[in-house]
Amino acid sequence: LRDNFRLQPGDLVATAGQALELDCVPPSGHPEPRVTWKKDGVTLDLTGDRYVVTNGKLRVAPARRSDSGLYVCVAANAAGERESRGAHVSVLDRLPTGRREAAPRDLLAMRLHLDNGTALPAAAVQLRWRMLTPALAPEGYVVLYRCLLPASTSWVQHDAGRELSAVIPALRRGYKYEFKVRPYAGGTQGLDSNIRHLWIPEEVPSAAPQHVTVGQAEMGNGTVVVSWEPPPPEAHNGIIQGYKVWGDGVGGGW
Repeated sequence: LRDNFRLQPGDLVATAGQALELDCVPPSGHPEPRVTWKKDGVTLDLTGDRYVVTNGKLRVAPARRSDSGLYVCVAANAAGERESRGAHVSVLDRLPTGRREAAPRDLLAMRLHLDNGTALPAAAVQLRWRMLTPALAPEGYVVLYRCLLPASTSWVQHDAGRELSAVIPALRRGYKYEFKVRPYAGGTQGLDSNIRHLWIPEEVPSAAPQHVTVGQAEMGNGTVVVSWEPPPPEAHNGIIQGYKVWGDGVGGGW
């Protein structure tokens, strides 16, 4: 199995009774890998009419509350097996009969396209998106983002209201982030947009190392020991890769 998954499942919120679809395009391999799915760590039994896998994509219809959980796409061939990242699915109850629908009927049919983001000088990102399908405007949009590097974090939500753009502030310089957008209405959320990755440019640290000390080494051969602590976290402005030490003394400098 070469490379990584060409398309991995994304988080999804659906309403009971509707169909839900999770995308998956496995890595290329020889022989061509076979795709199965796991829910909460258990391989799905694809017998019956509710589960259908077509070209790797999993379709579940009609969705039930019990379908909520963590889904993983599994690609396997004679050479080995590889799992995709996990796709959280939440299936909500239908609205009571006779109650006015708070969400447009075609909320889950909406398709959003997230354009390339722009890194702003103040460690922020400006995002813009557009609707790809003719549909009623949703109640609003939520931007989901998380850090990928140097470490992966949980998703954070930013409510953008009805605007087709948003500025995400207070990001970490030198970090790589992942962004997507989701429509919502009446407590129900639609499908995720495509994903964009953006690296926040670094700047030089805005403060010096702290608690610098110089001491004589125990070996007594003229060696000194210099120690310090990093600058305050808010002053890093990126990922500190190392330090340089200079000094002056009798007989020359460093």
